[in-house]
Amino acid sequence: MQKKHVSRRLRRFARANEAVSALEYAILVAVIAVGIGAALVAFSDNIENFLNTVGAEVQGTTVGDIDTE
Repeated sequence: MQKKHVSRRLRRFARANEAVSALEYAILVAVIAVGIGAALVAFSDNIENFLNTVGAEVQGTTVGDIDTE
């Protein structure tokens, strides 16, 4: 009878740990998402300038200008 009680406690403990792990991962994902968002906001001008420069370069390129080797 004591053995069943211990195994039930172990199962309950394992389920509780799974829930805690899932919560930790959710918090980690949220922190990473906020960090990425903050970086995008902080560097938005640099990103926009870079993409505009690349777009202008691509737009000004003709097929004969591309080196295929």
